[in-house]
Amino acid sequence: MSGIWPGDVRCVVVLSFDIDGVSGAINRDPDSARLPSLMSAREYGPSVGARRILDLLDEQEIKASFYIPGYIAETHEPLVVDVKERGHEIAHHGYMHEPPATLSREQEEAVLDRGSAVIERITGDRPRGYRSPSWELSEHSLSLLSERYFLYDSSLMGDDTPYTVDANGSDLVEIPVQ
Repeated sequence: MSGIWPGDVRCVVVLSFDIDGVSGAINRDPDSARLPSLMSAREYGPSVGARRILDLLDEQEIKASFYIPGYIAETHEPLVVDVKERGHEIAHHGYMHEPPATLSREQEEAVLDRGSAVIERITGDRPRGYRSPSWELSEHSLSLLSERYFLYDSSLMGDDTPYTVDANGSDLVEIPVQ
């Protein structure tokens, strides 16, 4: 064993992709759904780019994590199924890309539960990882994640290697987002 990694592993890299699609734009301004150029640019990721990334990952035999808002999962179910069937992780990224710091505790709970329910319905598995839209947690986020048995968060930037954070008396693994 070399350091904390098994075998001869000397360096670990985490590849992750946020497939936000149109969710963030519509969440910020619902009228943006009427802007064809903006919507087409936002649609490129889930409709074209994600499959190209998946093919490249397959070619290189690399697994990754995909953070997908519930709305995008609902509107792109075949993509979510494809990501899962190729052996990648599907993690929680809000429902409509809502930044938790802008929500009340009750609203944040509802977003977590709704996004989890969508992912579980499509994949058969509850998401175990979470990345905050906008990378900004609220004062309640870590507790809410712990209460829902998430294993890790990937929204903070307090180190360049994984570390643990206190989530209302429980340890939650933090995988730094950058």
